Formats: sequence, C-alpha cells, structure tokens
Amino acid sequence: MKPKIPRNYLIALTFVTAFNLVILAIRDLVEQNSTYNFLLWNLLLALAPLLVAWVAYAFAGKWNKVLVILLTFLWLLFYPNAPYMISDLIHVNSQSSVVLYDTLILFSFAMLALFYGFYSLKIIHLLYKFIASAAIANTVLWVSIILSSAGIYLGRILRLNSWDFFTHPVQVMETVFDHLFPVTKNPATYIVIILFSVIQFILLVMMKDFDEIEKEHLISDENMV
Repeated sequence: MKPKIPRNYLIALTFVTAFNLVILAIRDLVEQNSTYNFLLWNLLLALAPLLVAWVAYAFAGKWNKVLVILLTFLWLLFYPNAPYMISDLIHVNSQSSVVLYDTLILFSFAMLALFYGFYSLKIIHLLYKFIASAAIANTVLWVSIILSSAGIYLGRILRLNSWDFFTHPVQVMETVFDHLFPVTKNPATYIVIILFSVIQFILLVMMKDFDEIEKEHLISDENMV
C-alpha cells in the first residue's frame, strides 16, 4: 500500500509562505525599493521540486516504475534550488539602516525554501520505499543531498541554472567536469560541497524529532492525504 503523506506540513508551509510575502511587501513599502524581490523568483524555483515530487507520488502505482523514476530525476535536477537559498544570505547589506530586518527576510526565505526541499525529499523517500525498498530509499536520500550540495556550489559560483541542463546540456557538462576534475584543481569546491551536505544531514536529523511532536498531536491532527 502506498504510504500517505502528512497534510499538516503543507498547511504549515502555506502559512509561513504567506508570512514571508507579507514581511517582504512591508520592506518594499517602507524602503521604497525592491532590492530583495529576487527572493520571490528564487522561492518559486525552490517550490518546483516539491511540485514535481507531488506529481511523482500521485502517479506512483499508476504509471510504469520507469516513468516514475525518470520523473524523480527531474525532481533531483530542481531540488538544489531549495537549499540553494541558504547562499542568498550573502546579499545582506551591513550598511543598510534596516540590516536586521533584511537579515530576517533573507533567513526566513532561506529556511522556507529549505523546508520546501525537505518536504519534497520526504515525499521522494516515501515514494522509493513504496516502489523499491527502504535501503534504496535511504540511498536516494543521501545521494540527493550530496548532489544538491554540489548543485548549490555550481549554481552560486558557476551561475548554472537547472534549465541550463535542457538548453545547453553539452556545455554544462563540459563546464562542470572541467571545474570538478581533477580533484586537486579546486579542493575548496569539495570542502564547500561536504559542508553543505553535513549541514543538510544535521538539519534532517534534528527534524526527525518533529515526528515525535506530531505523534503527540501537539501541532497537528491525524488528517492525511
């Protein structure tokens, strides 16, 4: 039987999304500029893997497994857009008169995007437990996090986008391989990838405890979809 996905996470994400949109709109109004409106586009990209994961989950058991797996590869291509927003913290302007407010906005958007990604990761993990096994599902989870960390680096440093793999696949692969190999060429690259992976691992482990909170119905009910 296909496992059910908790609806409560989606409800919480909806409220947090609304909160972020409000605080950004307030900043635009008070400061009379749209300096951080690029966060809206980045957040939309961070939402993409969650939408793809939902589609893959919806058709699991209805489509051929190969088609579902191919759809999860599309999910993996977009997944780095979620944790990528952590790197948007570099845009904090320490000279701004509202630097604390700006920091709050950047941090809040980054965490929201990260949880979009983690929710999609949860769906993919459940999906692979359903169509394969728990061992394969765990492997997919760890590999996805490592590859997403590489994607964060390549997106921020090499300015590559998810859709570049569709529009210029050969050039993208050449750029990536030229930057990553040999390993001794750019050791700092691998250090950053490892650090981002460890951070994601730690956050996932910490989030595990929220399952216990949900079991006690402290922040949710038993409604499932």
